[in-house]
Amino acid sequence: MSSDGFTLKEYILNQFAEEKDKFREITRLDDKDRQSYSDLLAKLIDLHEGSQSDASTEVKGKALENLVAFLLEKSSVFEVYENLRNSTNEIDQLVELNHIGKRLREFINLPGDIFLSECKNYNKKIGVTWVGKLYTLLADNHSKIGILFSYHGLAGSGWASSVGLTKKIFLMKEKLEEKTYIIDICKSDFEKIEQGHSLLELIESKMKALRLQTNFERFLSEKHPALLKGSNE
Repeated sequence: MSSDGFTLKEYILNQFAEEKDKFREITRLDDKDRQSYSDLLAKLIDLHEGSQSDASTEVKGKALENLVAFLLEKSSVFEVYENLRNSTNEIDQLVELNHIGKRLREFINLPGDIFLSECKNYNKKIGVTWVGKLYTLLADNHSKIGILFSYHGLAGSGWASSVGLTKKIFLMKEKLEEKTYIIDICKSDFEKIEQGHSLLELIESKMKALRLQTNFERFLSEKHPALLKGSNE
């Protein structure tokens, strides 16, 4: 038994738990960044639903891009390269694990080190065409994760339309390490981040949901202290 009253097993388990908590903390927005993020999100919502809803598609698209760029930058574990063009296509964002992400690889449940993301600004849900195009882009660049950022999210539910296509794409390969994950991040997800969850948590939860064909939100059930501040005050 240690001097703190822990058994050796309890002490070791506590050390592992502290490491995991530290990792989770650095991937979340801190109070300062969360305020800046809230301002960006409020502007995006206002452009779609509020006093500026008659703004141009270009203005709304730029607001979405600014929000996504901020999120990726503040994730702490990603390096982002924007608007890259290869021989056939243009990539909105190529996202790579940075030196911190690579050092903390044991905590990050993402296949590979390079991911692709696209910002799609439409006044309706994203159709199957863009899911198919992102899949082609992923295949061309040998990447297993593609993230579609939008305001309204993917069209359909269950096995229908865009939502169904992401499931069918995931099931195309038999081996887990060869499967492709196309993840949708939309307004409701942006709001979860504002409440204290991290982008990385959302991505990993949606990957689990694809694997198990279930609702990703059950994997976000853990309450982090940042999510409980309001209820304790």
